[in-house]
Amino acid sequence: MNLSLRENIIPAIKEYFLRYRILVITGVQLLLVISSYLLSFMFRFDFNVPNNELALMLKTLPVLILCRLTLFYYYGLFSGWWSYVGMQDVINISKAVFFSSIAFLTCMAFIFGLHGFPRSVLIMDGIMTFLLLSGVRMLVRMHRENLRTSKNSRKGENVLIAGAGSAGVMMLNEIRRNPEIRLHPVGFVDDDPYKKGFRIQVVPVLGSCSEIPDLSIKFDIDEVLICMPSATQKDLHRIYEICKKAEIKFRTLSSLSVLINGNGLFNHLQDVPFDDLLGRSTTRFRRQEDIELLGNDITGHNILITGAGGSIGSELARQTAHLQPKNLILYERGENYLYHLEIDLRREFPEQTIVPIVGDILDEKKFDTVLKTYKPNLIYHAAAYKHVPMMERNPLEAVRNNVIGTHLITRIAMKYQVPKFVLISTDKAVRPANVMGTTKRVAELLLQGLNGNGTKFISVRFGNVIGSNGSVVPLFKQQIADGGPVTVTHSEVSRYFMAISEAVQLVMLGGAMGEGGEIFLLDMGKPIKILDMAVDLIKRSGLEPGKDIDIVFNGLRPGEKLHEELYWQGEGIIPTPNKKITMLEGDGLYSDLVLGSIDRLQECVNRLDEQEAIEILKMLVPEATIENHVQKTQNSELVAHS
Repeated sequence: MNLSLRENIIPAIKEYFLRYRILVITGVQLLLVISSYLLSFMFRFDFNVPNNELALMLKTLPVLILCRLTLFYYYGLFSGWWSYVGMQDVINISKAVFFSSIAFLTCMAFIFGLHGFPRSVLIMDGIMTFLLLSGVRMLVRMHRENLRTSKNSRKGENVLIAGAGSAGVMMLNEIRRNPEIRLHPVGFVDDDPYKKGFRIQVVPVLGSCSEIPDLSIKFDIDEVLICMPSATQKDLHRIYEICKKAEIKFRTLSSLSVLINGNGLFNHLQDVPFDDLLGRSTTRFRRQEDIELLGNDITGHNILITGAGGSIGSELARQTAHLQPKNLILYERGENYLYHLEIDLRREFPEQTIVPIVGDILDEKKFDTVLKTYKPNLIYHAAAYKHVPMMERNPLEAVRNNVIGTHLITRIAMKYQVPKFVLISTDKAVRPANVMGTTKRVAELLLQGLNGNGTKFISVRFGNVIGSNGSVVPLFKQQIADGGPVTVTHSEVSRYFMAISEAVQLVMLGGAMGEGGEIFLLDMGKPIKILDMAVDLIKRSGLEPGKDIDIVFNGLRPGEKLHEELYWQGEGIIPTPNKKITMLEGDGLYSDLVLGSIDRLQECVNRLDEQEAIEILKMLVPEATIENHVQKTQNSELVAHS
């Protein structure tokens, strides 16, 4: 019988209600209006209503119903779901009751006159109608939330919500409402001492974030949900460390939907702030003198960005647009990347003139035409091949794009007297162990050799940009979303990382501060072990390394170092007015040799002579250790296909 009731009768009632929902709501509210009016008369006359007053009530009831329902409709009381009633609904109910009472009083004055009508009835009726309409909605909501809570608590893990602010309350509500979320909120933790001891929807604020280890033992906590969108990275990192030391799973939840099982895990990983993985506060250049420096180069001038569709190029475009250049010229060979960037920029900066150009830096005629037409004040050169293993397999493409392409556009920049040219380099250019890094070092030397010919050539060198296209973090996140394993090349491998915003600000400030011939470097803190980053990401997803997700070591790839460097002893270190930025001034001994070797490298590319190209690169960058890398890579591929 119970099974039949659950499977047949209850679904039928629900279907009927949904089909005739407006009629049901109208009927319920009509019943409440009549009940309130009747009870008001009964209270007024101590439940002994005289016949003449009863007749007056029945005579005026239709007018009251008309006024009430009309204003109820106007204020939306027939729409909305009672299960989700909130403060705005209560406000609308109060407005509807108040103004319908005024309307009823006005109609009474014109139709029947107010003589003999008990004024206290009108006041009691208004109060009672408001209470009944609000109360029935609250009962429906409480019933639904109790059902959800009882379902979730049967199977849910015990969780603490870090942050007793609006985001934490929204999270609590979402957990209770969403049947897919199998979590049981035990309490809040918050660093505001005045909140301790308070209850939020019955859930207590148990203490501060530093008390998480003790609370986790006391209440058998399985996980901490960090809901603090306004917290600084330093504060968030402190909470991460508290959870790690206490061996408690934690998640940083920037949106409510990430709690839903299935796709929610991947959505959550997508929303993890990359900057949090740095283990330090990101550098922000907000000094007035920095802003003025940038404005002098950018505001009101034409700015050109090569490789504008990439991670660095697109962020350069956004930050440059904030400084209101005259024309923002986006030079990119990938039309799909350029298309999406243009849409984003036009939406975010509707007043900015944006010039999207599909083109290759190796297309000399096209690039010449662009510079002749727009005469940029500043060129940010972000177009380059950057993936080490790929360039080990395709060394001539690295030479063609990173060296010959850079040489081509620098000559055109000098032809049209572009005031400044900023090259985006890499820490892999320091004592390079791969073709990509060597070509970027050659590009640095090339710019130093060309400096002083009417254009100020400046290089900017930094480490890995965390979260950029093709970097290790998106790869790890995808591997975690796929269920693992997460692949790390070596247990001790480390890299310097920086946020994309830091990288772009360095590029822009380097261009602003540079007088030509310099290489600028940002203080990126200490190198980060890739293994630690992989473990951190796995734990942030609510999983355990080695238990839920395996970590596999697959060995260093050709051309990869165990540790990267930012500069070497042959480069002089010079401080700048900004303590976060260092200037490197190399001896430039090989700059003239580089300029004299461009034609030879072009010939190697034309006749597909990889070996001679490698020998020329080694001659130009003697500290490079790239011998046999290409041959080893090719041999390994032959073995793999044999």
